Amino acid sequence: MRCVALASLALTIAGSAYADDLKLQSLDGMVTFSGSFGVTGVRAKEFVYQGKAKLSQLNWKSDYISTVTGAVTVALPKEFYLSATASVGFNGNGHMADFDWLQPGKPWSDRSLHPDTRLDHYFVGGVEIGRMLISHDGTDIGLGAGFKYTDIQWSAWGGSYVYSFNGFRDARGHFDPDEKGISYRQAWPVPYLGLNLSHHEGNWTFSSALQGGLAIDAYDIDDHWVRSLRFYDYFETTPTVSIASSINYTMWNNASLYFSGSFDRIFRVRGDTKMVNTNNGNERWFYNGAGGDYRSATVSFGLKGTF
Repeated sequence: MRCVALASLALTIAGSAYADDLKLQSLDGMVTFSGSFGVTGVRAKEFVYQGKAKLSQLNWKSDYISTVTGAVTVALPKEFYLSATASVGFNGNGHMADFDWLQPGKPWSDRSLHPDTRLDHYFVGGVEIGRMLISHDGTDIGLGAGFKYTDIQWSAWGGSYVYSFNGFRDARGHFDPDEKGISYRQAWPVPYLGLNLSHHEGNWTFSSALQGGLAIDAYDIDDHWVRSLRFYDYFETTPTVSIASSINYTMWNNASLYFSGSFDRIFRVRGDTKMVNTNNGNERWFYNGAGGDYRSATVSFGLKGTF
């Protein structure tokens, strides 16, 4: 796959908020290690289409994901650098809302709400290589190229429903709270180009980064456990954008406080679906019948130390 070939090129991470960050720098200043704990919020949607008509939409979200991040940066000759990061998330407040349309374009006919939506896994990681191009009067400008991989999965348990069986929204009830209804996984491989800016004024450092890329060979997996059906959606290529900024204040020679925020967006994309009956293995394809998107927003603050 193309993402395997590009995975050796680069990546940086989206999202950890309210973070305490400790940074350890080697004595010669060539290698920098960092580790952090933070909180992340994620939103994702999945869609089912028939032609241009939307038949189904599932809104998945998690807030306050506890996120552990590790990173290393190596300074290379001639102002080049190489960095790698990895983040793993746990827990968080999850929720899923599932809407269906028996008549496309009309009000929804069926809805289920799942407050007990659990984060099964969350991982973001990758590498980036870049070079400082301009360094003048406290201002640094650099360019980077990287590869970013995001992988997230939820499972929705129990919940309530409003269905249209014999009439419009005539059936209401609750699912067994110990029953797992739907699991949903998204995987987004993203090669990107990035612009990095920073400016120093006394003890203050202002930094920002802009990344633009393409999600390629992305996919999702949707398990409907009660019906013994698994849906594989293979997405087309879609644009992505990531914006981050931070304010850093140096309190002592080797310690500083910072405040930062970031936003990541993978734009809505269509794709083909393979439906598999997990009981007998029978397959069926629905071309251009799927869709998905992803976004996350982050605010973080913490303490950095250089040694």
